[in-house]
Amino acid sequence: MKRKYINDIQKHGLRLSLCAISLGLCPTAFAQTENDGEEVEMTIKKPTRQREVKDNFATTMLHGVVVDQVSKKPLAGIQLKVLGYDRYSAMTGADGKFTIKVPEFATTLFVHSPSFMSQQVAINAKDTEKEIKVLMMQEKFRPMYSEGTTYTAQAGFNADAKDVTIESDIENILGADVRTVTRSAAPGIGASMFVRGLSSINANAQPLIVVDGVEQDMQQNRLSLHSGQINNILANIAPEDIASVKVLKNATALYGARGGNGVILITTKRGKSMATRIDANISAGVSLVPQLPTMMNASQYRNYATEILGTVPENINRDTPISFRFLNDDPNNYYYHTYHNDTDWTDYVYDTAMTQNYNINVQGGDDIGMYNLSVGYVKAESTAKNNDFDRMNVRFNTDISILYNLTTKFDISISRTNSKVFDDGAMEDLSAGAITSPTFLSLIKAPIVSPYQYNAIVGGFTSLLCDYDDIYSQLGSGYGLANPVAILNNANGDNKNKAENTYFNVRVEPTWTINNNLSLTSMFSYTLDRNSQRYHRPFVGVPSFEISNLGTVTSMAASLFSKEINVVSDTHIDWKHQYGKHNLAAFGGFKYTYFSFDDNNLKTEYNSTTNDKNPALSASSGYQHIKGNNDVWKNLQWYGNVDYNYMNRYFATVSLSAEANSRFGAKSGDLDLCGVAWALFPSVQLGWVMTNESWFPKNAGINYLRVNAGYDMSGNDDISNYAARTSLSAVRFNYNAIGLQLTNIGNDEIKWETNHKFNVGLQAYMLNNRLGVDFNYYVNKTKDLLTLQTFKNPIGGINNYWTNGGEIKNEGFELSVTAKPVVTRNWNVEVGASVGHYANKVTKLPDGDYTSSVYGDNNILTSVGNPVGLFYGYKTAGVFATDAEAKAAGKDGYLYMEDNAGLRNDFKAGDVHFIDQNNDGKISELDKVVIGDPNPDIYGNIFATINYKNLTLTMGWNYSLGNDVYNYQRSILNSGSTFYNQQVAEVAHWRYEGQQTDLPRLAYGDPMGNNRFSDRWIEDGSYLRLKTLNLSYKVPVPGSWTWLQGLTVWAQANNLLTFTKYLGSDPEFSIGNGVLYQGIDCGNIAQGRSFQCGVKINL
Repeated sequence: MKRKYINDIQKHGLRLSLCAISLGLCPTAFAQTENDGEEVEMTIKKPTRQREVKDNFATTMLHGVVVDQVSKKPLAGIQLKVLGYDRYSAMTGADGKFTIKVPEFATTLFVHSPSFMSQQVAINAKDTEKEIKVLMMQEKFRPMYSEGTTYTAQAGFNADAKDVTIESDIENILGADVRTVTRSAAPGIGASMFVRGLSSINANAQPLIVVDGVEQDMQQNRLSLHSGQINNILANIAPEDIASVKVLKNATALYGARGGNGVILITTKRGKSMATRIDANISAGVSLVPQLPTMMNASQYRNYATEILGTVPENINRDTPISFRFLNDDPNNYYYHTYHNDTDWTDYVYDTAMTQNYNINVQGGDDIGMYNLSVGYVKAESTAKNNDFDRMNVRFNTDISILYNLTTKFDISISRTNSKVFDDGAMEDLSAGAITSPTFLSLIKAPIVSPYQYNAIVGGFTSLLCDYDDIYSQLGSGYGLANPVAILNNANGDNKNKAENTYFNVRVEPTWTINNNLSLTSMFSYTLDRNSQRYHRPFVGVPSFEISNLGTVTSMAASLFSKEINVVSDTHIDWKHQYGKHNLAAFGGFKYTYFSFDDNNLKTEYNSTTNDKNPALSASSGYQHIKGNNDVWKNLQWYGNVDYNYMNRYFATVSLSAEANSRFGAKSGDLDLCGVAWALFPSVQLGWVMTNESWFPKNAGINYLRVNAGYDMSGNDDISNYAARTSLSAVRFNYNAIGLQLTNIGNDEIKWETNHKFNVGLQAYMLNNRLGVDFNYYVNKTKDLLTLQTFKNPIGGINNYWTNGGEIKNEGFELSVTAKPVVTRNWNVEVGASVGHYANKVTKLPDGDYTSSVYGDNNILTSVGNPVGLFYGYKTAGVFATDAEAKAAGKDGYLYMEDNAGLRNDFKAGDVHFIDQNNDGKISELDKVVIGDPNPDIYGNIFATINYKNLTLTMGWNYSLGNDVYNYQRSILNSGSTFYNQQVAEVAHWRYEGQQTDLPRLAYGDPMGNNRFSDRWIEDGSYLRLKTLNLSYKVPVPGSWTWLQGLTVWAQANNLLTFTKYLGSDPEFSIGNGVLYQGIDCGNIAQGRSFQCGVKINL
């Protein structure tokens, strides 16, 4: 007896301790519960005696049998229940037969078993004589049914990721539902994602990410010290921690002014069984160097350089041409070994990369609490040297029963990532300073020089690194290129080029169950995200550069530290009730979000030969740049939702949210209440399951047929936190004087972009659930577009201000088809495909059509009646083969252009033949037209799964058709106007009268503008890619090995095949998060083939 009392005290003491921890971390705070419909979480409650509930309505008895679809043998132990009425349930006996009592209005049975795929079966409750026959398929296919009815446009999957971030699974599985474009092959950099087209121009157009009910700030516009690097908040979440992913394509009104671009819901794993389970995942992989442009070798480059030197004005205008050292072929010459090499610089910058991934997951619990603990570590090297990524993460999710009617979730997670980073790809402005991107330098660096110094005494090359090249020093300064090997060696280190990120989140969500129909839930979440970046440009190997009005500097060091805090407090009350045929559920509540972000950015440029080993930032440093931000954003939202279900046939959902946002202007709201502007976002969604109608034939060719329609409004508030206010910033003038500068003109009417979404859809499963079709048609209109409107007269140097004044329309469809052509005892095959299409059109602009400069000069067009982000430039008709052709092309003689001084320059033989659109004989801005569209005609995926006993082969293809690409990198590597090394194709440039070629004559500095933005650089970016090919084998485990529940070994190949006409290294890329940056290839690290293998152990 004494021991019993002690045990009771220990149990209740633990319970109270957990209660104190949860409530101590949970002030008045509330969150909307996310239910993805894929998995049902177990709620821990104190066991209570079940009371027999009397029926309040007429019931009938139905009978039937459940059999295996393949063997036709009866199945025992299969659970059946009336959908939405759990108290009416049954289980099959040894003969597979069942008898179940159902309400006379029941229309659907939900049938499920751990070893078979769940399904919904339409019934006629009044037809008691007919036997119900249910055919079950083994759980070897993608899930189809959930315990509920979805009647909005959404898609999802249960995660089983094998990559560094979850975006790879989103791309491979969701296909047409989310247009996902991998940014580059840099580990952890993630992907750009777009749901149903491009819904904005200047604001963020990518979906909101919600993790366990907490909205994430995706930090789309956060500063990076390194070009080509993009912040990715999803790199902080280990894919192994994720249970499911779901994308909401419409019905996002409850997310208010942040749901306009769609919503991606991520649910992390929780404990679901009291039995302790341990899952270990171990994998390793190798990534091969991607396909790179074929550059000139030393001999080809020497000929190219000799020819282009003849076009340099500094050389042409001399009485005696300069004799360049690299042209001296005498082996005894002092400089011979310096300039007579054949170096493939990519061999020094790229290499095979290794990846290793370790994760362990432990879950279990008792009647007091359930838990899920995961610990993971990943280290991923990049094929571009010294661009590596590693992550250490810990996540602890718990479900605690405090009282019989009070439970709470208590979750805590921490992740720390470290990245070695260097500038990547070609700079947008090549004249802005010394080029320091090793990947770009490896292509443009002359092959005739070596990365290491030659020592005549030892008669060979040493380990000492060469400085930047001085091949053309006789022409003056500004021609040398950095040594990429020196940059990789001397600028590699913890305090040099590196980024560190620490992400911490704690979440508490208690629920008080007031009665069977009413509950109150409160959620509090605190997120801390700290980021530290270092940048170093070394002295050795990099040319000096000029700072306007200040002089020459040799090195640069920079530091950026930022801290973001996100606090969410969310409360909602949930109510549900069943009135016979009618099911009604409602919830309502309010949510408060506090967000703060501050950063400090210090950059200094200096002259030093000693700081390469340990660069330091200090107040005594040379030319200093100091910047910083301290932003605060607040949001308050009231929301409500009502769901109605009639006999599982007819469904309706009505939602409304009202939001006050500190980013909005004082006069911006749909509703003005107590001097505060409120935005209103309504939603109405309707669904009809036709197979549940009494007149619809049961056990016919169509197993399930649902149609749906909906309209909702949501918003996009992605503007500066202080766009509604006039602001001043501290600035330095000439690096010495300090003053204030006007940086923004406030607009008290600035508001969110409003997205109006209309959707109709159809979902069907046919032929004993072996054929599935899902189709959605949508029309999305974005009104009150956030645009920069131009002042007629600039104010204090400010030329424009934020306003709402444009409109965009996206119209399209998504179609997915899955089929199971082979379903046998040993062999199972599933195939499927998806296709997405959107037609994007700007319908209104406040200032009319305009152009933007993105890796070009006014080369991106935004115009009414056209898609967003069109390429705008010159059309061409080849190259003038003869002088006579050039003379005949003009209105009155030669086609010509005017230089910056207004002087006429005639196009001659060897120049590009630009189309004179207005027939005035002159090539000018007036001849620019639309030359390309980065938006695809269609996109999606194709997959196939072949299963033989315990062996499974899965392949996934991705495709994009009809999208154009601006190959910015090729416009440099085939320019024929610089001393940069060129692609081998450049050897075919025009040289003599009458030569037929597509490449113009060499001309240093491009005086005739042959390389201007034109269709020469626009290519078809369509591709079909075998994204993944996975082979897995479930090793049979002897029954006596009770300690081992499962063992799976697998191997996977990525990017194995790519079919494309694109001339660049990789047709899939995204250099920025902005809409106007899509479809531009600046040569960031390309994706190549990679191979992985791993083992999953279940204990």
